Amino acid sequence: MNYQNELNENQYNAVTTEAQHVRVIAGAGSGKTRVLTYRISYLISEMGVEPWKILAITFTNKVANEMKTRVIRMIPEATKDLSIKTFHSFAAYFLRHEISILGFPASFTILDEEDQTKLVKDIAAEMGFKRSDKIVSNALGYIGHQKLLEKYPDDIRIIKPAFEDEKTCLEIYQRYEEEKYKNYSLDFDDLLLSTNRILGDYPDIRSKWQQRIDHILIDEFQDTNDVEYKMVNYLKKPTTSLYVVGDPDQTIYTWRGANQNIILDLNKRYYDMITIVLDRNYRSTQAILNAANKLIAHNKLRVTKNLYTKENMGDKVNVHSSPSGRLEADYVAREIAKLKQFGGYRYSDIALLYRSNYITMDFEAALTRYQIPYKIYGGTKFYQRREIKDVLSYFHLIVNVKDDISFSRIINVPRRGVGETSEQLIKQEASALNKSLYEYVRDVDPKESEVSTKILNSLKTMVTCIDIARSDIEKNEEVFSKILEDMIWSLGYQEYLQKEEDGDDRIENVRALFEDIRHFLKNNPESTFDEYLQNIALISAQDEVAEGDFVTLMTVHTAKGLEYPVVFVVRFNQGVFPNMRAMNEGGYLAIEEERRLAYVAMTRAKQKLYLTLAADYSYVIQGSLVPSQFLKESGNEVLVTRENNIFRSNKPIQKPKEYHFDDGDHLTFENEAPIKQDFSDMTNDVTEWHVGDIVIHKKLGRGVVVALEGDDIIKVNFDEHGEKSILGTHPSVSKGGHKA
Repeated sequence: MNYQNELNENQYNAVTTEAQHVRVIAGAGSGKTRVLTYRISYLISEMGVEPWKILAITFTNKVANEMKTRVIRMIPEATKDLSIKTFHSFAAYFLRHEISILGFPASFTILDEEDQTKLVKDIAAEMGFKRSDKIVSNALGYIGHQKLLEKYPDDIRIIKPAFEDEKTCLEIYQRYEEEKYKNYSLDFDDLLLSTNRILGDYPDIRSKWQQRIDHILIDEFQDTNDVEYKMVNYLKKPTTSLYVVGDPDQTIYTWRGANQNIILDLNKRYYDMITIVLDRNYRSTQAILNAANKLIAHNKLRVTKNLYTKENMGDKVNVHSSPSGRLEADYVAREIAKLKQFGGYRYSDIALLYRSNYITMDFEAALTRYQIPYKIYGGTKFYQRREIKDVLSYFHLIVNVKDDISFSRIINVPRRGVGETSEQLIKQEASALNKSLYEYVRDVDPKESEVSTKILNSLKTMVTCIDIARSDIEKNEEVFSKILEDMIWSLGYQEYLQKEEDGDDRIENVRALFEDIRHFLKNNPESTFDEYLQNIALISAQDEVAEGDFVTLMTVHTAKGLEYPVVFVVRFNQGVFPNMRAMNEGGYLAIEEERRLAYVAMTRAKQKLYLTLAADYSYVIQGSLVPSQFLKESGNEVLVTRENNIFRSNKPIQKPKEYHFDDGDHLTFENEAPIKQDFSDMTNDVTEWHVGDIVIHKKLGRGVVVALEGDDIIKVNFDEHGEKSILGTHPSVSKGGHKA
């Protein structure tokens, strides 16, 4: 491959450098993913590095999958050995191999955000609080903050409480950790902290993993936090090459621990580090870049760069102010209708970005009035839907019988007559025997329990179904998607859902889950059921951005890394964007982050950028809406004259007395999507199956194809094992002709 022909000068220098420590400052739209993938390809093809000696870290599995696909396209032989992961997926992979040294089984369950919240609510309820009490959110925030500081309950000593409920939060934290340990469960923070603990405390294990890695490459390095950076340093031996790519101007996650100083000061840690700046933009017009450049130049904490493009200047940034929020939304809807009808744009080319989720109400109403289809991201995600969580709880019990959290969720789903009193009695008896709920139900003699025999027998039937599914999966004779589907429907879950008003929709969601498992199997034929569960536990919001002709609505945090031909940044008002908390509480550091967030919003636009704002009174910020300071800073100031002044109120913006911005808008990278790996060279040579084809299976022997089930799954009637659904591309399968 002629790398020089494929890259611009700075990109080429970044890809081909022989320096051990490299910092690439990659501006928005400058081709950082291209540089990273070409760098990996260059290491393998030109520098002779073995693929398995490379560890590449990204912040979403969506990007990891994209990078892996690109590299494999250039270096097909790297398919099996290439490791491109997120910090959390690498940590989960590491712990599956090493966590036994901490007394944990490799089959531990990963708690997602909803599981974590439910567990804290349960603990709070046991302590006499209501599940809706503020102590729940306080405790969750406290737990997250302490783990960011790498502190578990035993590490915390409260001499003088930092806030009113700190002692209560610490007690909840202590009980939270005890429950997780009893359930053999880890939350997302634990994945990183447990990995660091093992790497830090066990030199032999650390050395073993260090010897596996000669090159560490990290994407979005500006969003790295102290815990993640510590992991990198544990994995890096003195001779390991460190190659980081990021943009300090796009650091927008300091609220979750991202430490901008890590990328800014990296050259002080490594005296031989070289810095390469990528400032040519391939995404946006120069008019959009000019506005973004002017805006971000007001920040002090950055590496200086000025984005440019060799494309045309493009349309000037469109700034529109309206007398009210509803009229602002009406303007946006009308403009979208014109872009669709006269501008040649599809709805899917258009995105509405906003600072906080509460802003969407006016815009949803306006889009509905104009019959414009739209979809909001940041709401209930697919894997968080009730029916999906139910089914996944059954799946978790297949691999971890200690998982009381999952058992409690489905103890009466479908209904088995288990009320709150019976459930508490089961928990008490299980605790007295030092058994998990699953183990208790499996082993208990109904005659020796105070729980009703009818209830216990119903639960024993459920446990038996799970045991059978586990046994069938371990036999590895049939694709686990079929085994799981048979188990769920045999439990009566479909009939249970059909009784609900929206039952058909929920059943379709469950079927979509099984389709997802089939796709996973097709793309990862050698992967295990445990790996599927691990991957879906790490899904992120961006990975759920689906295709379709509708306008996309999302927070700027969610839009990070995405791009659209047309972008509306709405409610661009002081107190909204930048938000009130930043202006009143965070000082210049918070304002700089708000400015970086606006910079990210602007640079999502490829061809047209709209900045819209309203001028009425806002009960959210308890003051009159005025133009955002970022308008003037970006060279897009609203010119107000006596004739056109819609910002007439001189009432100052007040700090809200009780209202707090919903920082739950901020989506986290811990939930990530399954990595869709390409195992094409691990399949057999059969390109197509037909009913009647003879199948030769290395383990199951001879059979005949009786049905085609999609996603390369075929139903085979084996001579000695009966009907099985198997993956037709699996390397253990071959074709033996056609039945006469």
